[in-house]
Amino acid sequence: MWRRPGTIIRRWSVTWVIVTGLVVRLLNPGQVAAVRKQQGNRRRKTDWLDAAAIYALLARGEGSPVHLDASPAATLRPLWSGRKDLVDARGRLRQQAGALVDCLWPGFSATDQRAGVVPVLSSPFDTKAGRVVVGLLAEGWTPARVAATSVAGLRAIFAARGCRLSRPLAGRLIGRAEAALGAHPAATAGKAATLAALLGALAALDGQIAGLEAKMAPLLAATQGAKLTQIRGVATVAAAGFVAFVGHTGRWSEWSKVWRAAGLDPARSQSGATDASYGISREGSAWGGGRSWTWPPAFAVSPDASTTATRLACATASTPRWRWPPWATRSDGPALP
Repeated sequence: MWRRPGTIIRRWSVTWVIVTGLVVRLLNPGQVAAVRKQQGNRRRKTDWLDAAAIYALLARGEGSPVHLDASPAATLRPLWSGRKDLVDARGRLRQQAGALVDCLWPGFSATDQRAGVVPVLSSPFDTKAGRVVVGLLAEGWTPARVAATSVAGLRAIFAARGCRLSRPLAGRLIGRAEAALGAHPAATAGKAATLAALLGALAALDGQIAGLEAKMAPLLAATQGAKLTQIRGVATVAAAGFVAFVGHTGRWSEWSKVWRAAGLDPARSQSGATDASYGISREGSAWGGGRSWTWPPAFAVSPDASTTATRLACATASTPRWRWPPWATRSDGPALP
């Protein structure tokens, strides 16, 4: 079984192939393209040429084997990977929304240590007051309108939106609005509507992320990593990610391999007599880049790309049942039947 690069592997199809007795291996599309170029097909790409490159990779033992695993740890893996992709997308949208906020309110997040200028709010998205300010800008408010509002009036506006604004903070907001540079109307045209659309997308992402985290909690409680949340600073998401990609302790002969697979081992730089160790390497293979994959046989989440966050490009069976055409370039390896 093979899927074109960029397509989504449906977990039910992989499950069916494994149940029928075939061995499934996952190949990186970049590896397939590199082998195809090595075979002299840099500017040609067909299904037959891709199949020849895939066979060359399988002949040398490449590819990550896929195993069925109905354990809670295996079910946590697509949830954790999907949440990570959603969080990354949320971060990119926040950067775009922050640029629009600076355009609508010049100097709102300005920082100048030498001049003693610091942001009024630590974050426009991680604080309740910041989200209210961003919401007001999306509704068409301008710094001049904020500056013309009294402290009591601004506190009442925030209270109506579920935020208790202190008097000192209200005064600082009004002061920053009074000192803001006037934006040209042409520079802010349509920015408020765009910001409102981005806020709607961010709200949808927050809901999806919260839903995935709610699914992680009961699954984590049924694994060996349930006690990890008792460590200070380790919450459900961090513990679920560790359990999902490290798996059961019986997989590892010694715990030093676990730290290396998780990327927690110290980075090393050795040359001659010099042998220095630095901070954690963050280059482990356990967090989604391992050589062996285990998929739950049942659907843990929807097989949509936005939630399962499938990073795989092709799945192949170890027993190909076709013959290569005479013009397909082969690499050194066992002859096909």
